[in-house]
Amino acid sequence: MTKFSAISHDPLSTPDWNQLRAMVPEVAAKAVGGLLVRLDRIEEQAFAFRGEAMLVIEERNLFRFVLDEEVGDYYQSFDKWLKDTLPRSWGYCRDALRARKELQDIPFEEFSGMKRCNIHQLTKVSSNVRILPEVITAAKSLPEKAFVSQMNENHNQHLETKTPIVMAPTDDVEEFETALALAMLCEGCTTRAEAIRAVSISYIQDHQGQVEQSA
Repeated sequence: MTKFSAISHDPLSTPDWNQLRAMVPEVAAKAVGGLLVRLDRIEEQAFAFRGEAMLVIEERNLFRFVLDEEVGDYYQSFDKWLKDTLPRSWGYCRDALRARKELQDIPFEEFSGMKRCNIHQLTKVSSNVRILPEVITAAKSLPEKAFVSQMNENHNQHLETKTPIVMAPTDDVEEFETALALAMLCEGCTTRAEAIRAVSISYIQDHQGQVEQSA
């Protein structure tokens, strides 16, 4: 009898790099190219999959069935379970959950085909517009700028693209994420954009006087 599983546990296996280097160029090019295409698809879908998985956890309070080894009892806090389980990506997962909850009227099969940037833009589109077939198709197929332009021009939306904040050192990224998490907790921010603005305003207020005095 075939055993049914709701989740595929087929891992991304490591290729035989030496064999790939020994293959004739035409065969190696196809094999390595195929690997990169698969990785590209995985990266595109990761945000959507995280959002759906987080939603299932939250809807069913599944964290309450996981043992918190620190206290010797089951988790009572969703937030603590999340940070203990995913210490490096909990902020990313919270973003994914927030986006999925906002877009629950879009089937997962469609949602999972959208890039993260367009998912975030779609959360700001009117609820009666974002479920239109042409809008869903656009979110799945267009680059962010083209998608924003189409929403604004054809559907009377008021979206804008944002310049990303890029920080290469890992320590800097971790400190930045911690600052955003504190802003969400202490300032009541509900989005990363609000948290970034709150952190920026706080720093300006703390140090602007020093600049003015030295001018």
